Amino acid sequence: MNSSDSVDHDRLRECLQLAATARGHTSPNPMVGAVVVSTDGEVVGRGYHRRCGEPHAERLALTQAGAAASGGTLYVNIEPCCHHGRTPPCTEAVIAAGIERVVVSHLDPDRRVDGHGFEQLRDAGLDVRVGLLAEDAIELNAGYLTVKTAGRVSVTGKAALSLDGRMATRLRQSQWISGPDSRRYAHELRAEHDVVMVGVGTVLDDDPRLTARVEGGGRPRFRVVVDSTLRTPPDARMFSQGSDDIVIVTTDAAPPSARRALEAAGAQVLVAEADRVGRVDLGDAMHKLVGLGASTCLLEGGSALLTSAFDAGIIDRVVLFFAPVLIGGGDALPLWGGEGTAELGAAPRLRRRQYREFGSDRVIEGYLRLPPPFE
Repeated sequence: MNSSDSVDHDRLRECLQLAATARGHTSPNPMVGAVVVSTDGEVVGRGYHRRCGEPHAERLALTQAGAAASGGTLYVNIEPCCHHGRTPPCTEAVIAAGIERVVVSHLDPDRRVDGHGFEQLRDAGLDVRVGLLAEDAIELNAGYLTVKTAGRVSVTGKAALSLDGRMATRLRQSQWISGPDSRRYAHELRAEHDVVMVGVGTVLDDDPRLTARVEGGGRPRFRVVVDSTLRTPPDARMFSQGSDDIVIVTTDAAPPSARRALEAAGAQVLVAEADRVGRVDLGDAMHKLVGLGASTCLLEGGSALLTSAFDAGIIDRVVLFFAPVLIGGGDALPLWGGEGTAELGAAPRLRRRQYREFGSDRVIEGYLRLPPPFE
């Protein structure tokens, strides 16, 4: 790596760090960070997109840089927008500021952008470099990119497991397999996702609140229960935390009286297609969540819901907490039940793995798939 590549790498890394500051707050927009460097190599402007509807990172960085941006370089982790939306096009601001060089990790697949931002910049005579730290940048905005390329939210499967891969005993006891440090991290994950989702079995067994108890008060935007026949009790504990963010995903087969009771309790009932055995089609559910403005979903189970999600091939990432305990038993609940994978060579393998320790627990995180790189 030559000195120019090294500088570009470092500045784009700073963009990613800035962008991540707003994790959990920008949907349905991406997380974006921008850095402006003057002709003498000094950083003269920084900015990040804080939340949907507020100024974009590029404009914030250019405003901070002022006249020092002229002749300089703009670093940003995703292609600058070139259309009028809630805010004006960033490409216009970049050109007007006199920027001569733009370094970007990857294009924006939004049909209103999709390379046209780069085209506008190049047509104005700017030097545009694309592709550096692309996979890191794609991982950062996996939710946004999944929405734009697949039309559904990005799904993270999360579970606490015994060493022998059980989520609960044969009597369906699961509280608590993981330790307190792991549970604190699990709440941080909830706060970072737009949706936290469980199946009705988890509601009936554990009666969770599905809130995110984190410092600073972050929370998922939607608490979602997958419930094909609307068995969710209207007095479940999650309703005690307010109900304007509760969504129950069901099918047309659900009893109208149960729907009326849940709506009276304040929940939004979302009807999805049914699969071949009459359960909620999870693929369709993940598409419908996009209509609520969501980009990311933390799928917490239980075992039946996670099994359906694995079988449907919609889990993009997993976060698995392993506790030093053995449960055993053929009737104990596994992470992935049903028939599973027949051939070892076809078994999904994790990419971009991370390993963490929380007290006596060990956590493995990784991707089963990332949205495709665009450059």
